Amino acid sequence: MKNFLLLFLLTPLFSIGQVINDQVIKSNIDAVKLYLTAGQMTHTQEVTLAQGRNKLRFSGVSAYADPASIQFKGNGAYRLVSVSTEMDFLAAEGFNPQISILKDSLDVLKDVLQNVNDELGAFYAEQGILNSNKSLGGKNDNLTVLQIKEAADFYHTRTLKINKAISRLKKEKRNLDAKIENTRFQLVELNYNENQRSNQVIVLVDCDKSLTMQSSLKYLVSDCGWAATYDLSAQDINQKINLKYKAQVYNNTGNAWENVELTLSTGDPKLSAAHPELSPWYLNYSQINKLSQTKYYRPQATQEDYRDDVISSINVANQRAYDNYYMGSDQAIMENNFQMNSAKLASNKNVGNQGVMMRNIDISELTTEFEIANKFTCPTDAKPYIVSVKEMDLDAKFSHITVPKLDRSAFLMANIVGWQELELIPGPTNVYFGGVYVGVSQIDTRNVSDTLSLSFGRDNKVIVMRKLKKEMSSKKVLGNYRKDSYLYDIAIRNNRSVPINIEVYDQIPISKNSDITVYVDELSNGKNDIETGEVSWKLNVSSSQVQNREIGYTVKYPKNSNITIQRFRTVSCPSF
Repeated sequence: MKNFLLLFLLTPLFSIGQVINDQVIKSNIDAVKLYLTAGQMTHTQEVTLAQGRNKLRFSGVSAYADPASIQFKGNGAYRLVSVSTEMDFLAAEGFNPQISILKDSLDVLKDVLQNVNDELGAFYAEQGILNSNKSLGGKNDNLTVLQIKEAADFYHTRTLKINKAISRLKKEKRNLDAKIENTRFQLVELNYNENQRSNQVIVLVDCDKSLTMQSSLKYLVSDCGWAATYDLSAQDINQKINLKYKAQVYNNTGNAWENVELTLSTGDPKLSAAHPELSPWYLNYSQINKLSQTKYYRPQATQEDYRDDVISSINVANQRAYDNYYMGSDQAIMENNFQMNSAKLASNKNVGNQGVMMRNIDISELTTEFEIANKFTCPTDAKPYIVSVKEMDLDAKFSHITVPKLDRSAFLMANIVGWQELELIPGPTNVYFGGVYVGVSQIDTRNVSDTLSLSFGRDNKVIVMRKLKKEMSSKKVLGNYRKDSYLYDIAIRNNRSVPINIEVYDQIPISKNSDITVYVDELSNGKNDIETGEVSWKLNVSSSQVQNREIGYTVKYPKNSNITIQRFRTVSCPSF
């Protein structure tokens, strides 16, 4: 009965102290679903589970992985107990074999340096003995000339050998100091890089029996993303245009991507699990906003607490590596090359600053995904790498726009109908026309309806002129008022072999003072917007044809007042 009671009391202890099968799993990233400012990493790995509890440590995971996003799946019969993360900064040497090689090299260099210092010490001691025994005998000793000569020759020969040996050893010591300093610098740099992927995902699972299964580990990680960029080309205005949709991909996660399956997505990786709620939808007249090419911003500090802890931990690990390899080094070594490397070390020692500039764009609420056909490789260096998304030939209607008052050029526009099916997002566009690079434009999908207009730059085959007809213009004084009349002739010449459609814009000044009156004299059937003063014509100009339009107005104002009718622009010029 006592034995049974003892067994009953010890049974919980046996269950508590059950053996856990602990294994470290090193696996590469097999697939990446890349969002605009984040990415979902997928590892697929075959794992063997023992009967009972198993502890799977997936090592080499990016330190910036979001713990709340981790998903573990397997195709076997198991019970998932828990999923957690843990930083393992001692694993940096295992990630990169070069660290071990450099550490061994550093030890060898230190041993050689110690031998050099020992030899220097011996020669300095011998030099001290010679210097303290330079006197040839006492005051009462009478030395012969031969003895003095032999003594002098001995001191000369031995001192010369000692000085040469010291000079040689000093030079060797300087070279060793430099090699040791560079090795230490490389070790610190390698530790800094490897600390970025010092995270490990710990998965606890229970199994009723041993099994081997295919597992999948997924998680979200920040510090990566993509931006759209395009190549737009056309040979002539009566041909299709070719659009190459590309993506600039960057990776700053700490994990390099080697031959991964890449998917680009415009979705939000952190959508709420709660259903959305509608808010009032107010309609009003919209104003077309120009896409800014220069308004960039640095990302705001993340609201996720885990990133603050991660950055703090990485900085501590980086400081530890710095202290191990530099602060423990000899002062003489520090003085040689440390000043040269200290600036670079200081810039890399602390992490947390996003190295990639960001900008705001507006995209469709519907998520678009692009599966890249070929495997993709990208280092973790925060540099942009081009990925080809798709290429298409588009039907487009070409037209021209000109504002000769401001620029006597005709700008070629390609108008694409049904652009929504192209799944475009805002981005810069390299424009080519007739095999010639035109410049950089912008695709802005925010303020267009069923037609997307893309600029192909200036068309040199369409000539636009705007001249003041002096014989029809005048300045008169009538009583207390002045009346200034202006008449401009606008000429459009089409040197292309096909007809063109062109929109021409000019303007009539608008009075903001009751003493100033503006009269419209001539518009050549142009459309006049009274509120803005804008005048526009839509013309069809045949090949080799010239069409003219006139715009004229008169301004009446008090003769003693000065008003500026002609506009000026500000430019820079040399000042002598």
